[in-house]
Amino acid sequence: MNSKYFTVEVKPDIDADLLNANALAADDDVIFSWTPFEIPKGSNRLLNITARVAGNDGTAQHHPFQLLFAKSKIDVTTGVMYNPQRMGEYNTVAEAISSKNQIIGAAKIEAIDYMCQSLAGCSIASTGNSVAANGANIDMVLTPSGSDHANYILTHAIPGGAVSDTIVAVTPGYDVLWVAGIACGAMNFASTVTTDTGETYAAGATTIHTDTKDANLVFSVGDVIQELDNTVIGTITAISARTGADVDLTVDRSVGDGQTLADGVKVYHRNPITLELSFEY
Repeated sequence: MNSKYFTVEVKPDIDADLLNANALAADDDVIFSWTPFEIPKGSNRLLNITARVAGNDGTAQHHPFQLLFAKSKIDVTTGVMYNPQRMGEYNTVAEAISSKNQIIGAAKIEAIDYMCQSLAGCSIASTGNSVAANGANIDMVLTPSGSDHANYILTHAIPGGAVSDTIVAVTPGYDVLWVAGIACGAMNFASTVTTDTGETYAAGATTIHTDTKDANLVFSVGDVIQELDNTVIGTITAISARTGADVDLTVDRSVGDGQTLADGVKVYHRNPITLELSFEY
């Protein structure tokens, strides 16, 4: 029987106002709570994790962090799938997890997992290239809940302690797993890149002038960017050469929130950490 391999990309969303507040100052601070991803139905073997970690305003950082993997929480009456209980907001100490029965695996990105040569504004870590205690691979079998439901319910925490539910369809033949990240060091995703030229940008504007910090050191083509009030601006499709501190970003606004963009606002990553999960099934 031939082995089959596949890779899943996971991009947890983190709001800009949280990224702007403070660095992740201590161990056990939440980086992102449960984020869903799909895998083929049944048990799958996780072989490797590669993480692309954004820098601190263009300066690469090599901080360790932990990942927890979980299966869906199942309503015993209806059989409906939900995300595990949230662990708290970014930069807050992870809350006690009463939904521990959903956790099915854990892994750690060590400081030594990062490549010595950092890219501009970004660091790459891969467990498959490590000489740390986690060895050459993770070799972890992850098994989803096995529900036959065609969708799951993603419960979001919103201000005031309320929650908002989103129904998400599952690709036929697939199931849902969840991953959450917890810091083991002072990660900082702050940005001083700001919009420029003393003008506002209409919802359809595709060229965003930036200054203060060379955006080439902070962002790459393909990054989704947001402003400080968490409005998603769009996806970067091109970045101009720097003139002083001035850089033009060409942005696909169709994937954004379609709002006007003011002058002099900070621009942030929407997904400062991206995970590439390599599986065998």
